[in-house]
Amino acid sequence: MSKNSANELLPANLQEHRAVKAWRQIRPECFEPESIQILKHKNKKSAVYRLTGADSNGSAVIAKRCRATTASVERVIYEKFLTRLSLPALSCYGFMPEPEGEWCWLFLEDAGAREYSLDSAEDRALAGRWLATVHRASRITDLRTQLPDRGPDHYLQQLRSVRIALLERVDNPVLSADEVALLQTVAAHCDIIEAHWTELERFCEGVPRTLVHGDFVLKNLRIQPDAISPALLVFDWEMAGWGVPAADLAEVQHCATPDLDVYCSVLRQDFPQLDARDIRRLANYGNLLRVMDKIFWETLALEGDSYLFLVRPLRTLMKYEPQLAAARRAVHWS
Repeated sequence: MSKNSANELLPANLQEHRAVKAWRQIRPECFEPESIQILKHKNKKSAVYRLTGADSNGSAVIAKRCRATTASVERVIYEKFLTRLSLPALSCYGFMPEPEGEWCWLFLEDAGAREYSLDSAEDRALAGRWLATVHRASRITDLRTQLPDRGPDHYLQQLRSVRIALLERVDNPVLSADEVALLQTVAAHCDIIEAHWTELERFCEGVPRTLVHGDFVLKNLRIQPDAISPALLVFDWEMAGWGVPAADLAEVQHCATPDLDVYCSVLRQDFPQLDARDIRRLANYGNLLRVMDKIFWETLALEGDSYLFLVRPLRTLMKYEPQLAAARRAVHWS
């Protein structure tokens, strides 16, 4: 059970659970699940459950409640892209919109329990090969018109939003001098990054636009064991879009840190103009974009003037600021 799930109580009759009711509308022949595991639960809205034994063959089903706009992106990738690849991929069992239209249910194959390990060279090579295969294949599909933008402009808008949110709060009297200094320091990072932004844009002009996962981190990956060769299974495409693949190559905390040599060797089959130095530079930019993305989501939690609501995102920003500084130094932006 996840740390976000403690505020939900399961009904005694599991068939009365909202996820099971939605699943039965798609698969009425299925039986009551043996158990329900709460994997994620936020504000009684976004939630993910594992319905053990819920499929007609007795396997587990992942039930994901999310916004319809998010689900539409994930469905395109699961149903129209991943099914065309030679890579193993999770099955999408169905989609059930709720009556109001804003929220819906997405039902997926369970990825299993074998976690991806940063300490495994084999896992990191799998990630590099998987990413390069996806990035190569997506250029020949019609995904671009169906996905949100994840190019440099997307991240520039995030950066500007972060700076505005931070500077709006520096005069809050509940903040300590150190906390005000933290907000000003991160805002100053934003100033320096934007001053160098055209350098990133020029470099990205020579990088192919592809489908990008956008959240290629440890928790969204599983390893499918196989006697001959294990495979990588990737899920949670909520942040996916169309853009440069920099953020997918990121090596900051919690990221998959794919093997860049393996990635380069596969990608160069279609893009011989890119060499190992280009991929290294792309990953360095990816570190910067990835940390900025994480800071952006934390600033959305800086709500109100009460310290009670500010303390958690402030503590998280304190952890991210050194990562942002290190990512900036790696691309020599001073």
